Amino acid sequence: MQDFPALRLILKLGRWWALCCGLIAAAATALLLYPLLGALAMLPALSALGFGYYLGKSYVELVTIIVTTVN
Repeated sequence: MQDFPALRLILKLGRWWALCCGLIAAAATALLLYPLLGALAMLPALSALGFGYYLGKSYVELVTIIVTTVN
């Protein structure tokens, strides 16, 4: 683990990584759908926020499993 500082960073800041993934997905969805739906674009953006957070959190958990298995 000493040779892999990126893995330590992912494990340390995993929740923030997942939150950033969710926010990026929500912002992209809102920007893409706002011209079509107007203010109703916030509904798909909220679901994209949850889905992006879920994907980011899944990535961090997968890295955690791999690191604990290797160590």
